[in-house]
Amino acid sequence: MKRYRYLFLVLLSLACSLTTPPTVSKKDAQSINKIYLATPISIPSTIAHTISACTVSAESLHLRECAGLHCLVIAWLSKGDVLVIQEKDQDWIKVTTPAGQSGWVHSKYCGGSK
Repeated sequence: MKRYRYLFLVLLSLACSLTTPPTVSKKDAQSINKIYLATPISIPSTIAHTISACTVSAESLHLRECAGLHCLVIAWLSKGDVLVIQEKDQDWIKVTTPAGQSGWVHSKYCGGSK
């Protein structure tokens, strides 16, 4: 019985050592941060030129589930909100909000697209 108890304690300590995160000194953490923070992040030009956005020009604007006045309103947007354009369908634009929500807005009320 003592043998099993000893084996259990060894296995338990091994399991705990595998789930405990390693400790990193402050100096090591700073050098790791310097490596990652000093690395420049660049967006390929093919992607950067295809990203477009528009700014809500109305005091409030409905974000709709689909392209049309008959579609369900899923959120209200405020003047000045910058929306990323995903696609266009006649007078409607499918956008993503700063909060990550997707929906449709009428192009008349979202200007300054680039």
